[in-house]
Order: sequence, then structure tokens, then C-alpha cells
Amino acid sequence: MILVHTLIFGAIATIQHVVGSPLFDPEQQPLLDPLSSTASGIRKALQSAQLIPDVLDEDFTPLYTLNITYPKTDVNVTLGNKVKPAAVSAHPDAGAFPVGRKIVPTPTTQGHATETWALVLTDPDATSRSDPVKAEMCHWIAVTEVSSNADGSVVQVPVDNEVIGDILEVETIVPGVETAPYSELMSYFPPAPPPKTGYHRYTFVLLAPKPGAKAKAITKPKERPHWGYGKIGKGVRDWAADNNLTPVAANYFLARNKKQ
Repeated sequence: MILVHTLIFGAIATIQHVVGSPLFDPEQQPLLDPLSSTASGIRKALQSAQLIPDVLDEDFTPLYTLNITYPKTDVNVTLGNKVKPAAVSAHPDAGAFPVGRKIVPTPTTQGHATETWALVLTDPDATSRSDPVKAEMCHWIAVTEVSSNADGSVVQVPVDNEVIGDILEVETIVPGVETAPYSELMSYFPPAPPPKTGYHRYTFVLLAPKPGAKAKAITKPKERPHWGYGKIGKGVRDWAADNNLTPVAANYFLARNKKQ
């Protein structure tokens, strides 16, 4: 059975690169609200955690802020907050909004080509950061169809071309923005860090088709460890490249086993 949940999209904005890579210390991580953060703030948080370059390329610059919330436990992911594994045992809801813009144009999907986007969750610290023999570990792949508007914005395509509000109970993570459905390509595998392995950096990445790349059906990894590539360190970066996708947003939380 295909599970259908919600993901929110807004419009693309232009941002700048920021350099610098302080050492990662989970006890000193700045907690940032992705919806109020700048592109430079998001990059600095990812660099501080060394997710740039462990998961994302050095030149990664977010086009979107990525809001992740676990509705059953009322947990929000805020670029490095510490979360108990039990609080993230069920799949989250997600919202993607343009960096630096709060007004999202009214969506229309008529007369425009659709694209498949993906939201993934990966663990670069499996089974531990000091001994990542199963990294990266694929925890989730959700996909959705989006369509570009004349003004450059993107919006999810409603099922059966119906009005979004007629399909779902509209659930707003940000006032005035409606949700639309997504499906799971790889089912949600709840984070469960082993005992005595410290904090794991569970990382969400939103992926869009590479500009100018030939459209292709997104493929499912053969297995979760190493995203099916059979080599330590292989993961989202490799899978995205094979599927002509590029990262446009990222967020993460820290979790560890209570036995340390």
C-alpha cells in the first residue's frame, strides 16, 4: 500500500554562497529556525555539523528553507536540535519555502510540464560517526510531482488534477500555504542509533531535477546501507546524481541511544 502524506512547496529565490567550516560540537550547535534563516545561516549550520562536505558538496547553497515537523509528537527539526528517537518514530510532514521570501504566489498547474522531486532522510553516521561501516544509511525517500508556473514558482500537482483543497484536509505549516500529497518510494525507517555510538546526524535533503537534465524515472535503492552502492560513504550524493537530481534544501537533527 502506498502511503500518502503532505509536503509544501513555494517559489525559488536567489542566494549567495558563504564559506567557513568550524569544528562540529553537538553540545554547542546553534539552533536555527529554518523558516527564519538566511541561506548563509543554513550553510553555516550545515558546515558546523560537517554535513558539508560529508553529505552535501562544498558548493551547496539552499534555494529553500526546509521545515520538518513530526505531528504526532509535536517535534520540529531546527538545524541541529537534539531529539529522542522515540519522538521521530513516525514519518514527518514537510514544507519547502523560498529563502528570503514569505509571500508565495497562487499556484496553478495548467499548461506546464511536471517534474518529480524527492525528499530523503539519510544517516551519515551508521553505525557510528567514528566507525561508519553502514553509512550512509537510507531512512526515507518521499516523492511528489510539481509543476512550474509562468512566474518561476513551483507547486505540487494535485491527484487526478483536482483542486488541492478537495483532496486533503488542508494543513498549514505556514499560514496561507496549502499542502498536497506525496508518496513513499522508500518507506520511513525510524532512526534507531545503537548504544554507545554517540549522536547521529539525521539529515533531510530536498532534491529537484538538475536544470537542463533529461527527465527520468526515479529509481529505488537496492538496499538501505550505503544507499545500495556497497561502499562506505556512498549515499544521497551518488543516488541523486544517478537520478539527475540536485539538492535545493537541507535540514537535520541529532539523536542518540540513551545508553552511552
